[in-house]
Formats: sequence, structure tokens, C-alpha cells
Amino acid sequence: MLIVEDNPGEARLISLMLSELSTASLPPLRWVQTATAALAMLAAEPQCAVVLLDLGLPDSHGLDTLREMTRRHHRVPILVLTGNENQEIGQSAVAVGAQDFLLKGQFDAGSLSRAITFAAQRKQAELTLLDRSRLDDLTGLPKRAILLDRLQTAIAYAHRHRTLCALLFIDLDRFKLVNDTHGHTAGDTVLRAVALRIANAVRASDTAARLGGDEFAVLLGNLAHLDDAVSIGKAILAAIVEPVPYNGKSLHVSASIGVAHLRGNAETAEQLLTRADAAMYTSKAAGPGLVSLL
Repeated sequence: MLIVEDNPGEARLISLMLSELSTASLPPLRWVQTATAALAMLAAEPQCAVVLLDLGLPDSHGLDTLREMTRRHHRVPILVLTGNENQEIGQSAVAVGAQDFLLKGQFDAGSLSRAITFAAQRKQAELTLLDRSRLDDLTGLPKRAILLDRLQTAIAYAHRHRTLCALLFIDLDRFKLVNDTHGHTAGDTVLRAVALRIANAVRASDTAARLGGDEFAVLLGNLAHLDDAVSIGKAILAAIVEPVPYNGKSLHVSASIGVAHLRGNAETAEQLLTRADAAMYTSKAAGPGLVSLL
């Protein structure tokens, strides 16, 4: 939980209120005094549970910090704290992207706790609706936008905690032959089966996504060794080559997989995806059913 408040007295008061609560569910507190420090903290720790944001900061004015924070970290719930008794300021903050607001001097520990809980719940409901709109209609897997969002979060976490993450780019072999020979309904059956097999082959903490057509990707976070990514890729290949039943027939496809792991502090989600794509083409050039590491 991040408190963004330039007044040490206000920050201490909020900390005391939260310490009075008997619940153990509240996360550890962090406190910064500027918008710049807050954005840096969120970049380093993107899984922040909630931000308590004062709108009057020395390096930002009014809703500027809130706009920038919601633009860069749209998955983090924000509870605005304002000393302005005009509730229109708080309502404007909610319109810009905050989940709720409180007027300074007019809340106690109980109401603060409830506001934090409600802000987190509202943000989760908002993200659930957003994610549903970004799921692939055919397979139910996340689309590219969600993959990139989660990949950027995984990259920030890996830099912060010095962990290993990797991306698998999966392209089906002989899929066009299925469509041409048996029709697009058969092709859709294969895609749904492949999506399910990929999802079942990875951990619950990983993200399997459909990029479009017969291309898929898997984000693997917090790996112990890079070889683990290759092993998971081989397990996915073994699952994909199993026949897919369709109208009394067995449909067959294989896949080529490219693996790219995070390297360098400046690499973006798009760059990692591009390298995984290049590794996949290396696999496909060498022959179907291979995993290549780049």
C-alpha cells in the first residue's frame, strides 16, 4: 500500500489509523512525498495493492498526478485524499480514474479501511470487465493486449527482484492444410483444442494467450532456470501433436516454438515478443516440432 502525501503529519495520521485496525489483511505501507517518487515506486512494485493519493503535491498540481498514474498503472486502485471540502474535486478525481475519495479530517480508521476495501473491489470489478472484453472469442484465452500488459508487469517485477521470466511464441504447423481439407469449422475445433492444451501445460501463474490466427504465446514468470522454459515448450509440443477428434476423424497439427528470455534493463514487452517471434521462425526453418531459444 502506497501513501503519497507531502505532509508528514497527515501521513503519520493515516498510518496510525491503519495500525488501529484488527485486520491482518492490509499490506505493508510505503510512504513518498512527491509524484515523481510515487511513479518510480509503482514502476518498481507494479503489484501495489492500493494508492492513497493526495492531490496537492510539490511537483504536481490537482489531477495531473492522478491522470499520469492511471495512464501508466491502470491496474492499481487509487483512493484520493483531498483537503478541499468541495466534493466536486473528489468527484472529478473519480471521473478521471480514481476508485473513491475521502475528505481529510472527515474520516476515521473504520471509514478509511472501508474506502480502501471498496476501492480495491471496484478496481477488480473494472478490470474483470475490461479483461473479458479482451479475451479471444474462439478460445477464451487473453488477447495480445492483455499479454503485453502482463508481460510489462513481469518485466518490472523481474528487474526489481532479479528473477527470470521468458516468453514462448507458438505457431502451428500444417494448420492451413486442416482448413483447406476439412473446412474452417474443423480449424476452429483444432484451435480450441490447442488453446486448452497449452493452458493445461503451464502453471496457474503463467499467461497463455492467442495472438491471432494460429499463433499463441505463453508468459512464464519467476523461473528457476532458463531450461525450465524449454522444458515447458517441449511439453506444449507433445500436447499439441496429439490427434484432435472431429466428426469421427482425427485431425493432426504440430507446432514450432521460439523462446526469448528477458535480458537487459531497457527491454520492453514488445521487444521481447519480437525476439520470441524471431526464435519461432528459427524453429520453423529447422523443421516442425522444435523449440528454439534466442
